[in-house]
Amino acid sequence: MNPLTLSTIKRMINSKIIPCSALLLQNKRRFSSNKQKEEPMMLKRFWKEVTIQLNPDTQTYEILLDKRALKTPGGSKLTVPFSKKHLALLIAGEWESQNHILKQHSLPLTSLVSIYIDKNKNVNMKHEVINRLLRYFDNDTICYHEPYPDSLVELQKKYWLPIIDWVQTTYNIEVKTTDGISGLKQSENAKEKLKNIIENFDSLKLSAFERATMISKSFLIGLALVENKLSVEEASKASSIETISQTERWGELDAHGIENEDIKRHLGSVACTVMF
Repeated sequence: MNPLTLSTIKRMINSKIIPCSALLLQNKRRFSSNKQKEEPMMLKRFWKEVTIQLNPDTQTYEILLDKRALKTPGGSKLTVPFSKKHLALLIAGEWESQNHILKQHSLPLTSLVSIYIDKNKNVNMKHEVINRLLRYFDNDTICYHEPYPDSLVELQKKYWLPIIDWVQTTYNIEVKTTDGISGLKQSENAKEKLKNIIENFDSLKLSAFERATMISKSFLIGLALVENKLSVEEASKASSIETISQTERWGELDAHGIENEDIKRHLGSVACTVMF
């Protein structure tokens, strides 16, 4: 297999082979003269060349715009571990693919890695993130089933039950579900086992998992995605079955299409981060 190059990555992105996905980078804003309204600042492409460079001291890859290191919103150099050269190329490809106006939503991997780096400055952050993610487990979307309409029930069976079965079998835990309105409380045994699993994630994988969980509103969908149980398409559909059901009944609205593509972009960045 030929190594990936920036030109190859650009062609792949332009042909939509690689799904772009992302939480937006921290928005830079400018204020109007009355300071009551604000609007996004348009940033034009100011660089001609995008390259990656191995820093021999840190053994990490840096992404360079006209030989200047790209930085995170927090001011740190945006670096990628030595073992993830392809991820560095993908990030460089995001910047190479920008045209005249910088489109922040098309920088999903840049966003994810920036968040990982800036959060990593806080030694207590990993513990805080894990505890916050475990709270998603009690309120996991795929554990709350609707008893009607029939089309939605079938979608729940098709997309949710296999994930629940996989988690129960793989980690030897019980996952409680309900079709009522009362809240669930998962067992402490299940929480402890899942906590042990994600505590072993490195910081970059944990950041990817956090994004997947927040976008899908499901700890279990996020876990299945970062553990390569689900494809991006499968995770996206599992996250959107209510919209799918509504579309089947009443047709698709423009907002549905935009929302679905946004979810795919977010989850796509997660998959690209953990697959290399």
